[in-house]
Amino acid sequence: MGLFSRKVQPAAPRRLRLPAPRLGGLARRPVEPDLLPVRATHTLIGSVAACDGVDVQLGRVDSAALQLGAPPESPPSSSCAPISRRSPQDGEGRPVGAAGTSGAAGTSGAAGTSGTTGPSLRDRLRLLLSPPLDALLPAGPSVLEWPGDLLPFQLDGVRVLVSKPEVLLADDMGLGKTIQAIAALRILLHERTIESALVVAPASLVYQWRGEIKKWAPELRVSTVRGQAQRRTVAWANPAHVFITTYESLRSDLTASPLCGPRRKTWGVVVLDEAQKIRNRDTGASAACKSIPRLRSWAMTGTPLENSIDDLASIMEFLQSNVAGETVPALAVDRGLLDRHRELQLRRRKSDVLTELPPKRLHSVMLDLTAAQRHAYDKAEQQGIVELQARGETISITHVLSLITRLKQICNFCPSTGESAKLADLRERMTVLRAEGHRMLVFTQFTDDSFGVAAIARGLFEFSPLAYTGAMSQEERNGTVGRFKSDANHGALILSLKAGGQGLNLQEASYVVHFDRWWNPASEKQAEDRSHRMGQTSSVDVYTYTCSNTIEERIAALLEAKQRLFDMVVDQVSMDLDRVLSAEELFGLFGLRPPQKQTARATAARSPNFAEMTGRQFEVFVEALLHDLGYETELTQESCDGGVDVIARRDDVVGVTTTLYVQCKNHASPIGVEAVRAIAGIVPLEDTGGRAAVVCPSGFTAEALRFGEHRGVQLIDRERLDELLARASAVGPHELQKP
Repeated sequence: MGLFSRKVQPAAPRRLRLPAPRLGGLARRPVEPDLLPVRATHTLIGSVAACDGVDVQLGRVDSAALQLGAPPESPPSSSCAPISRRSPQDGEGRPVGAAGTSGAAGTSGAAGTSGTTGPSLRDRLRLLLSPPLDALLPAGPSVLEWPGDLLPFQLDGVRVLVSKPEVLLADDMGLGKTIQAIAALRILLHERTIESALVVAPASLVYQWRGEIKKWAPELRVSTVRGQAQRRTVAWANPAHVFITTYESLRSDLTASPLCGPRRKTWGVVVLDEAQKIRNRDTGASAACKSIPRLRSWAMTGTPLENSIDDLASIMEFLQSNVAGETVPALAVDRGLLDRHRELQLRRRKSDVLTELPPKRLHSVMLDLTAAQRHAYDKAEQQGIVELQARGETISITHVLSLITRLKQICNFCPSTGESAKLADLRERMTVLRAEGHRMLVFTQFTDDSFGVAAIARGLFEFSPLAYTGAMSQEERNGTVGRFKSDANHGALILSLKAGGQGLNLQEASYVVHFDRWWNPASEKQAEDRSHRMGQTSSVDVYTYTCSNTIEERIAALLEAKQRLFDMVVDQVSMDLDRVLSAEELFGLFGLRPPQKQTARATAARSPNFAEMTGRQFEVFVEALLHDLGYETELTQESCDGGVDVIARRDDVVGVTTTLYVQCKNHASPIGVEAVRAIAGIVPLEDTGGRAAVVCPSGFTAEALRFGEHRGVQLIDRERLDELLARASAVGPHELQKP
């Protein structure tokens, strides 16, 4: 238990107990009874009689345990001053004595105040005897033992988190938001202000959270909720102080049932790491985070506003108490929202608080394609433009983005010869840097062995590079990072931007290379900050490759203009290409004009005659539709698909990977529950983002609909198909969410 919550009589142990803190020099000094500020309770609590009946003293001279003894011979003076700025609170952070809380009613027993209202004796003594907040902070002498001291601005962050129930911690990347949150959690749990905490983080950061908690709060029990459904169910029921889960797992596990894991308790605090992942209020992950029962809400993100003010509004909807776990209404985008934002946001920039941080130098490297690359590029661009023009009014943004991706790949490597102007330049730089003892991080949006991580690593083999991609398991990723940090013989770490752009500490490298450009400049900045962060002792040089007279140069010019505009309005916004660039700008990259949406909708309204399709033709149709909706699709082979006809994957707007396992049923009549039940068991248990779907234009029986809703199987009928066709034709990629 905590230092100041011992009882007179032995009591049955609580289900969870914090081990007694390891006392530092401050707490080891002998405590004299006359130094205990008993007299300070009068004006703060308002009922001296309850405290006159007890004597607070040390049980033994050599003991730090506090005991309750007989009344003192003379009552304390009534002239006293408040001793604490913090109000007494119950075990989950509610002010004691408030209506409806456990401390509201007077009780019989030690207090001897039956029939009175106000804080219990235990809460009064906790308030009376608790050390001041600064005595618990990781700085200098502390009641708690810490592995190190935090910087002054980090201590300010901990103070804010401890004292306020809703906080938007928006520090720049690399300023230690995770450490500040863990220190605040430890203090709140030590004081019994809260009894539980839930951390929701991207999958790539789960192990970092576990490691940092082990380092900064070793006495806290941690339960990691991820993996297969059965393992998650057990993890939710584990006795622990801090639960860590992912956005995908939370989205899957939080249901309307009060027995589901996230609803089994009212959390003392819920922490969202990389909270920009809930910026779209229409996604399942966003809705799940906002409906978690909780008393405190902390959101951590360096980019709370990326595309529009609606991003910020969605995060602000999370930043409120929601004890009942109810659905949160949308906030209006008005002056009140901005005022509330100013109240809750704590933001510090590197340039303001880390004046000792070495500089980061940016270098733009313009290269000409090799002859083979130029030939392949010009041919692909000409053919692509012809294909776009041939589509006429059925063309969508998805088709344009597909061509852009194809051209960007050729800018990396020639598809026929493997030549690469970028790799040739990178090899020359690596030779010099390794001779000087430097190491490098190389980021790319591609992961394959033709254009991405594997191809780059193969080209730099003599420098013993390591690869880091999302296809690796979390254990493999952790092992790769560990080898790079501990073995200086590995001259480069090649990372996919999605998997390695956040959550890693890689100060061992002082050079960063963007092998190709991502749509989102803020993602590139986050990637650079894997190296340029606290602990870095060398200046960091960032090189960005751009191939001249290519789509890369055209996009770079557009994004630079957009970034300057945003910099004048909002600090460090991030952008998504298909959101920030208008349809006119995207189509203009190839000298085309976007189609009229009205014409596209009219075309989409004329859905095909499914009765004339064979089973295989219907599967091909569904695969093409999902591809137009922005999914990476795979059409399985006939007769050996195990019930799955189409596999479709995509990252939604919160960065969560969704995999659809689709069964196509082009039947003349509605299908029954047996077919839906069969597909429900197809999704691999280890795929936390996997969802089953059945497509049948003729619809489903009532029993099938009930089963699908209960098991989370998407059931897509003729009406839903028409809606998806309209979306694909009119506005490009959309998320397939509703059944």
